[in-house]
Amino acid sequence: MNHFRDNANALGCELAGEIVRTFGRVRVRVTGTSMIPAVWPGDVLVVERRAVEKIQRGEIAVAERAGRLVAHRVVRATANCVALAPHAAPASSAVIAPLLTRGDSQLAPDEPLHPEELLGTVVLIERGRAARQPRRALNFAAKLVAGMAQRSTTATRVLVRLHDMFTPRPERVALCKS
Repeated sequence: MNHFRDNANALGCELAGEIVRTFGRVRVRVTGTSMIPAVWPGDVLVVERRAVEKIQRGEIAVAERAGRLVAHRVVRATANCVALAPHAAPASSAVIAPLLTRGDSQLAPDEPLHPEELLGTVVLIERGRAARQPRRALNFAAKLVAGMAQRSTTATRVLVRLHDMFTPRPERVALCKS
């Protein structure tokens, strides 16, 4: 059953990636906790295709990695990046990644983000009945919450539970009532 769920999730992520590449925009529901408090599980992210060169520090980049979608904040953006060809000389065969990302509630940055992994950036966060544009930086209170989540999985679970209790979610409407 777990293998089936992993395959379905990978397929869904691949489909979302293809939609944003083809149509330029996609909506995805968040399941992880790596971006607390900016993004919470259950939020819907509106992702728009964006060129790597135009992404700035502080934006939330969305990438497709190992069959999963990852939405993390850009902590380093390089405007003029150079990707070397795989058949280049051995001393210079490494690919210079233009972006470095990190989840707000994670201590360490992610592996460098390569241009082919990038899908776009988050332009809107839908939570409950409201929608807002993502902020480029966390305020003091948000940094405190992120700090608690960085240091304790128990604190993260408590924060998510409290957030769920106090955040109104839209009611699910049945397509067919009997």
